[in-house]
Amino acid sequence: MKLKVLDLFAGIGGFSYGLESTGHFETVGFCEMDKFCQKVLAKNFPNIKIYEDVRSINGREIKADVVTGGFPCQGFSQAGKQRGTSDERYLWPEMFRVISEVKPRWVIGENVQGIINIENGMVLRQVHNDLESEGFEVQCFVIPASGKGAWHQRNRVWIIGYSEHNGSSSSKIKERNSETSTGSQKRENTPFQSERTSRTADNGNVSNTDSQLSN
Repeated sequence: MKLKVLDLFAGIGGFSYGLESTGHFETVGFCEMDKFCQKVLAKNFPNIKIYEDVRSINGREIKADVVTGGFPCQGFSQAGKQRGTSDERYLWPEMFRVISEVKPRWVIGENVQGIINIENGMVLRQVHNDLESEGFEVQCFVIPASGKGAWHQRNRVWIIGYSEHNGSSSSKIKERNSETSTGSQKRENTPFQSERTSRTADNGNVSNTDSQLSN
């Protein structure tokens, strides 16, 4: 069974093209506001829904195993004014909202290298904290285009998140497991119970990841 992909800030579909080329993924939706890119997506990926604005997506209506997105980088790029989170194109909060609604098993994000140090590193830390709050283990990698055979450096930060519980937050898992454990204990103490059973609930903890970035 192929993993279903929701491709946000899709451009002309680079994420989906790469994933689908492995034979293990299929795209169920795109989000892209550029009209030309929409035409390219419609030609190369026919009959797949294209959302125009990430802010209009109701993630609860989408079933996907993977959410990808190169969320807008203008606020972090050296080619811009580096306004960071104050840039009106800063849309990570919207991408995170969609992730928290879809509850995928995997998240793949991408951005320029400038996201590492801007605002004293707090932007990238916020991305980590947000994902970890929803139960994802997170790791970042800096990969240059030259590492894949290009003739230029062009470093990019890749943010990979994995959730054993499909994006269910640690606190919710703990609460559910606590209720299960409490219910089990009550049954064990019932005098009419003929056979005692023991049950150990999985605590569902997901360890935080303090990734180290290297150039």
